[in-house]
Amino acid sequence: MVISVMLSGKGRSEQGRAEFVRRRMLVLDGLARIGLSVPVPPDGAFYVYFDVSSTRLTAWEVCERVLEEVHVALTPGKDFGACGADRYVRLSYAASSENLEEAMRRLGRFMDRLAESTKALRAASA
Repeated sequence: MVISVMLSGKGRSEQGRAEFVRRRMLVLDGLARIGLSVPVPPDGAFYVYFDVSSTRLTAWEVCERVLEEVHVALTPGKDFGACGADRYVRLSYAASSENLEEAMRRLGRFMDRLAESTKALRAASA
C-alpha cells in the first residue's frame, strides 16, 4: 500500500510539473505575440519577468494601468530587486490556463490601445 501511495504521488507531481510547463509556454507565447520581451525565460519558477520599456511607461505605471483598464494583476519589478527594476514587470502563471489565456488577450488589448493612443498623440503634435 505504501508503494502504491508513493507511486500515485509521483504521478501527480509529474502531472503538476507538466501543467506548469504548459502554462509557462502559454504565457511566453502570448507575450511574444504581443511584442513584449522576456530576457530570461523562467526555469523552475511560476512567474515571468518581461520588459515593458517599449511602452515608454514605468513598470509601476504599466502595472497600475493594466489593472485599472483590463483587470490583469502585474507586479513592478522593483518589488523583487533593483536591476532594471523600472523596465520589468512580473506575471504569475500559477493561475488556470483559461485565466492565463484571458490575461494574454487582455494584455494584448491594452498594448494595442496604448499603441493607438501613442500614434494619435504623435499625429496631433506633428
